Amino acid sequence: MEFSYEEVFSFEHLSACARECLKGVTWKQSTQMFELNLLQWIASLHRDLLRGAYKSRGFNSFTISERGKTRQILSVHISERVVQKCLVTYCLKPLIIPRIITDNAATIEGRGTEYALKRLREHLRYHVARYGRAGGILCVDYHNYFGSINHALLIAMLRDIIKDDRLFEITVYFISCFPGDCGLGLGSEISQICAVFYPNRIDHYMKDRLRVHGYARYMDDSYAISDKISDLREYENAIKRMSLEQGLTLNEKVTHIARFDTDSFEYLKKRVFITEDGRIVMRLTPKNITQRRRAIKKHIAMTEKGLMTEDSRQQSFTSWKGYAEKYDSHNTILNMSGLMEGKPILHP
Repeated sequence: MEFSYEEVFSFEHLSACARECLKGVTWKQSTQMFELNLLQWIASLHRDLLRGAYKSRGFNSFTISERGKTRQILSVHISERVVQKCLVTYCLKPLIIPRIITDNAATIEGRGTEYALKRLREHLRYHVARYGRAGGILCVDYHNYFGSINHALLIAMLRDIIKDDRLFEITVYFISCFPGDCGLGLGSEISQICAVFYPNRIDHYMKDRLRVHGYARYMDDSYAISDKISDLREYENAIKRMSLEQGLTLNEKVTHIARFDTDSFEYLKKRVFITEDGRIVMRLTPKNITQRRRAIKKHIAMTEKGLMTEDSRQQSFTSWKGYAEKYDSHNTILNMSGLMEGKPILHP
């Protein structure tokens, strides 16, 4: 599959990507200015891209705290988001997605976290049907994943699949905008798709060479299943060795082997275990439950002070309840429903 620079950055493609980038962010002043002069901006971008004069406007850096982690975000101007989305949508994704394994779920349309958890259930059912609770699962997490991606290695991987020199050059340009020899910033579409692709060699080694049926990855979180604990140790050593070759290190605090007959494990913020009769149970993690309990108490206090309407409070809870009902969290939902009504917790 080959694409030309002119085809990828056509006026029609830029226009479509601009309208996608505007969705949900029209409250921003920079976005409003871009929208007011949309056709003029697109014409200017198109002209600069075709004559090779396009330049990045740099990053807007800020910090967020999400799920107990502090993350540094490097966001780009709306006009640059349009160019990156165009490159990712019409070049990088069509080239990368056919080359990744089916069980690589992050950032890919039609997959996502629900898809990844569905595949985990399927892998566990496959294992239980053949081996019962024998063996276990290797859970792998990378330390500072985005910050450890080596630019030179990533660019070499992309050179193998991008045949058009100008498309390759602008991809390299966006990667080189991140300072240093390693690291991609959160907040960039190119960063996301490149992070999905970067450990692809490891994924195919596990699936194609070692023939691990129960292997999957969601960005920097992955797992491998086997009926033998000794196999899981070999998998861990192989992943660790290949990761070091790409400049990645495993997070030793999180990476571990869990036995199915005695342990539970966490994947994508869900606690999972297999019962004695072979039933696969997937629940919200204690941390997730604690966060929701605090949110409910905070919303009750805000409602009493007139800072939040009762409808808004109920809508927030209904949204969370719909999410929780997808998992084996019946008692948790009863607890939270009681807390919403000021009742004591009955099912700890």
